[in-house]
Amino acid sequence: MNKITRRDLIKLFGAGALSSGLMGASNLAFAKSSPHIVIVGGGIGGAAAAKYMRLLNADVRITVVEPNPVYMFCPSSNEVVAGVETLESLTVDYNTLKSRYGVNLIQDRATEINYAAKKLKLAKGDVIAYDKLIVSPGPDFKYEAVEGYSKALAEGDFPAAWHAGPQTLKLRDQIDALPQGGTVLISSPVDPYRCPPAPYERASYIANKLKKTNPTAKVIILDSKNDFIFHDVYLDFWKKEHGLGTDNARIEWIPKNQGGHVTKLDTQHRTLTTENGQVFKGDVINIIPAEMAGSFVRMNGLAEGDWAPFHSKDFSSKRDKDVYIIGDSAAADPMPKTGYIASNQAKVVTKAINAELTGKEVGTPFITNNCVAMAAEDWGMTVAETFRFNGDDKPYEEAWSMSDPTDNPYYRHIRAAVAKNWQRTLRKDIFS
Repeated sequence: MNKITRRDLIKLFGAGALSSGLMGASNLAFAKSSPHIVIVGGGIGGAAAAKYMRLLNADVRITVVEPNPVYMFCPSSNEVVAGVETLESLTVDYNTLKSRYGVNLIQDRATEINYAAKKLKLAKGDVIAYDKLIVSPGPDFKYEAVEGYSKALAEGDFPAAWHAGPQTLKLRDQIDALPQGGTVLISSPVDPYRCPPAPYERASYIANKLKKTNPTAKVIILDSKNDFIFHDVYLDFWKKEHGLGTDNARIEWIPKNQGGHVTKLDTQHRTLTTENGQVFKGDVINIIPAEMAGSFVRMNGLAEGDWAPFHSKDFSSKRDKDVYIIGDSAAADPMPKTGYIASNQAKVVTKAINAELTGKEVGTPFITNNCVAMAAEDWGMTVAETFRFNGDDKPYEEAWSMSDPTDNPYYRHIRAAVAKNWQRTLRKDIFS
């Protein structure tokens, strides 16, 4: 969970954002003897779990523990970087979860699970008893994977901007201030990470902006991979719109096998060094760090390696049957780490919990992922994936269909419209 300070909120939205009761207890009353479902994390996965738990069961008590009073959607935040969207329009509060769905919101940070006593300790000292605990805190970053990089630098002059918020605005401002003919370096991480197409969407939107405001500037993507989702569509777009592969290309993609994997940042000289020794100088340097399960997950023994394993049928942790893992911290390969996946994992978990509470058999899960991305406001792409339960402790069986490159502008426009509607619909589904 990425902590947003009170000062950050006042800068972004004004003091009124903190005076309208964004956090706190629901006005609805529930019996103290009712089962208590506690959720760690109020992002897409956690909020979806709270809402759909209530839709399934009117009697349980539901508490969400989340350190921030609002949630800023990462989907569409690349458009904020390019100046075609605002952070305010991507920001939602928890009022509807409280008033309509009877969810109790505690603005604090979860720190420790007492598995034997089924209690959750919070940073401010409170202890909450639970019957079922859903863990959806989002990922943490491996800043140290790039020598010379750090969380402090990401929060300063070298923003990662991989959580929507102040770093998003910092990167936007740096792009706006880029010298004529300057260079933007984007380091794309190893898999898995949140929102697989997003580094390439970001590069596209920045290049689109520079085409109008700084036409001799250049965007270079230094990639830790040799391939990525929507690879063919993005390369087609970059060739047609930004001269990829020509001497005057506005955008360049360097895969791992050509020396794209970044290993070192030199802040003094503003350079990135890759694993084969190449050195790239950038006026703006955007390192998107590799990821791992959130610190809460790792500190409480839920992770094995970087991610938290679970039982495939109900997402219950392998550490404890009454603790469930969803979202970016889950070891859910082949499922990508997307908000849409997290919301559907939440539905599987809440159905499983409700089945247990009501004496029914837990159903067989079937999970979908409808993911979208954009290269420009009129150039979109989509992928539809299904993940079928394949036996407990086995990976889900995956099937998918993806957009191909097309010369038909109407298809591209329709896919862009689908992408925009998808983003709006997901926000409404989770927070309304």
